[in-house]
Amino acid sequence: MNFEKARRLVADLARVNERYLRDDHYRNDIRERLGRTVSRVDVGVARRERDRAPRSAQPFEGLVETSLAIAGIRTEARAPEVVLVVDELREGAAFAGVQTALAAAVALGQRLDRRVRVVMVRWTTPGNSIAAAEALVADRFPETRIDGRPGVRVVRREDVLDTVFGAEDVWMATHWKTAHAIDVAVTAGVIDRARVVYLVQDYEPGFSPWSTEYAVAASTYRAGFRMVVNSEPLRRYLSEVEGIDVPEALTFAPHLDEELLQRVADARRPAEDRVVRVLFYGRPSKHRNLFRLGVAALRVAVQELADDDVRLEFHSAGELHGDVELDGGRGAVKLVSHGTMPWDDYFRFIASTNVVLSLQHSPHPSHPPFDGAISGARVVTNEFRDTRGALHPNLAAVPADARSLGLAVADAVRRVLAEGPTGYAPLADGALGGTLERAIHALATELDEESAR
Repeated sequence: MNFEKARRLVADLARVNERYLRDDHYRNDIRERLGRTVSRVDVGVARRERDRAPRSAQPFEGLVETSLAIAGIRTEARAPEVVLVVDELREGAAFAGVQTALAAAVALGQRLDRRVRVVMVRWTTPGNSIAAAEALVADRFPETRIDGRPGVRVVRREDVLDTVFGAEDVWMATHWKTAHAIDVAVTAGVIDRARVVYLVQDYEPGFSPWSTEYAVAASTYRAGFRMVVNSEPLRRYLSEVEGIDVPEALTFAPHLDEELLQRVADARRPAEDRVVRVLFYGRPSKHRNLFRLGVAALRVAVQELADDDVRLEFHSAGELHGDVELDGGRGAVKLVSHGTMPWDDYFRFIASTNVVLSLQHSPHPSHPPFDGAISGARVVTNEFRDTRGALHPNLAAVPADARSLGLAVADAVRRVLAEGPTGYAPLADGALGGTLERAIHALATELDEESAR
C-alpha cells in the first residue's frame, strides 16, 4: 500500500468515526450493515424457545430464524388484545411497511375496542430498547397514549416466553417471517388460526432467490389466515400467481400522508441556476430495489445530458452505501449516499429534489415514487406486469433496463428545467385501492361474526 492511499484511508476513517460519534442514525446504519454477533443471551433464549416449544412445533427448529419465536408462549383467559408481530421497531428503520402495519393494528384495536401489543421477533439490535420502541409508536400515533404515556406495549423477542398473552387475542402478521412464526404457533396449538390476520404488503417470496426462504414465504399465503392486502396491483398478482382471491373490501391503497405531501409540494422550488437535484431510492441489500440497475441508469442519464446546459446532483437515500462515480471514473459526478433518514428529515429532503428514480421489481407500488409524484416531482420507476403505467401523470413507468430508465431520467431533468415542478397532484380516487379504514372495518366485521358463532 502506497503512502497516498494509506493517508486517504486514515482520513476516511477519521471522518467515519466523527460521524459515528455524533449521528445515532448513522450508527444504526453501520450496525445493520455489519450485522451482529449472536450473544450468549440470544443463544440462551433460542434454547428456551426450543425447550418450550410443543412437540408438534419442534420439527421447524432452524427452518427460519423466527420459526420457534412464539411457539412456546403462554396464554390465559384475560381481556383480549390485538397483537401485531413485526421484525423490529427502531427509529431509522420504521419505514412505510412498518408504519402501515402499525396503522392497521391501531385501527383494528380501536374498531374492536382492544389494546394493542407489538411483538418483535428479530433479536434486539444494539442501541434499541423497549422504551425507544414504545416511544416511536406513541410519537407516530399519539392517539394511543394513555394519560400522556405510551399506550402500546412492546415485547422484545428475548422477553416473549416471559409474557402471558390472551387466549382470545387477535394476532396480526406482517412480513413473511412473522407469518411463518405465527403459523408454527398455530401448529403448536397456542394460537387459533381463525384469529390470525395476515397483512400482505408485497409478494415476499420474490425477496429471495428460489430457495428454502422462497418456499417458506410462499407457504405463508396458504396458511389459511385472513388476508388484508396493501394495494390493488398486489391483490391481482396474488390472484394470478397464487390463485388466492382476496375480496376488494379487504384491499387498501398504500397510506400516503397527503397533508404532509401538500407541504412538501409547497416547499419545492424550481431549479435555480440550472442545477437539478436527482434523488435515487438506493438500497443495495434489497434486491427488489434494483440498486445496480439504478446506478447504471444514472450513468446513462449523465451521458445523455452531457451536452445540455445543466448541473446535476445525485443523492441516494434508503440505505447507507459508498458514494458511486457516475461519469466514467473522472470523479466529477457522484451519487452521494445519505443512508436511512428519520421520517421528518426524509420529507424535508425530497422537497429539495425535483427528479426521483425509485425502482421496485415487485407488484407492490412502493411509497417513494408516490411521495415524489404527488408532491410535484418528476418520477421514474420500472414497469412491472403493466401495473404502473397509468397510476399518476408525474410517474414514468418504463421497462426495467438501464437505457430505458436512464433516458427517462434525462427526460425528467429536461422537463424540470423547462416546466418546473407541477405542484401538488393527488392520486385519482381508488387508483390503488380503497382506504385502510374501509378494509379494517370489513375485517373487524368478519372477526365479530366469527366470535359470535
